[in-house]
Amino acid sequence: MLQVFKFFKRLPKIFLALLIQLLVFAVLFLGVSLAPYVVSPPYSYALLVVIQGAVAAAISCRLGLPCWWRWIQFLMPIGLYFGLLMEFNPLWALALFALIWLLFSNSFTERVPLYLTNKATRLALQQWIKPQKNQHFLDLGSGLGGNVVSMAQLANVSQSHGVETAPIPYLLSKLYTLARGGQIFAMDLWKTDLSYYDLVYAFLSPEPMEKLWQKVQEEMLPGTLFISNSFAVPGVEPTEIWALEDGRQTVLYLYRL
Repeated sequence: MLQVFKFFKRLPKIFLALLIQLLVFAVLFLGVSLAPYVVSPPYSYALLVVIQGAVAAAISCRLGLPCWWRWIQFLMPIGLYFGLLMEFNPLWALALFALIWLLFSNSFTERVPLYLTNKATRLALQQWIKPQKNQHFLDLGSGLGGNVVSMAQLANVSQSHGVETAPIPYLLSKLYTLARGGQIFAMDLWKTDLSYYDLVYAFLSPEPMEKLWQKVQEEMLPGTLFISNSFAVPGVEPTEIWALEDGRQTVLYLYRL
């Protein structure tokens, strides 16, 4: 059972969500097949769809999905049901899938969803910029560019960079930084040279942390700082741990090289 759970945890979130829906559908199909021995048909399709969504949502957190995925899991079968009732054009579904891929493509490849850093975390990051001039900041997986812009506005930060490969977040963050400061690069984080930066920040997922720490150790210079939002490096004691008093109850793991 433990091995099965670990298998689920390793799956990309979108694939795990679909697998959960399929498993629930299979159980529900079996239940409907046996139901005539207890309750005479017909059965309400609407009720079955709601049960499908509710059960999928209920078990999603336990099988490794972030708990906010419960709403997606609950609404997915209901949306498909109403789409069939309304004779929804499949081309719209294809367009919706393309949009999701453009937003969350990193979930498919690196198993890194689009996590956005909040204002409380950005203020905390600013406290770790050294008072010396010409400090260099890098956001690995910079999302919509909020951290890059925030750091670029500090007087002692001469270079504030972010790397992002998901197409829509990259385009939006590129426009944002052009207007407000900082630079975004369409670059794979594994090909980014970390030796240039004094502070490197990441809000990724548990999946890449061990590999990323190896890269940090190989490239970042002594005295520089690596900060991970929410996800600690496995087996490595942080220099400090900051628990923020925000709605998300953010925890920052700080590693001084």
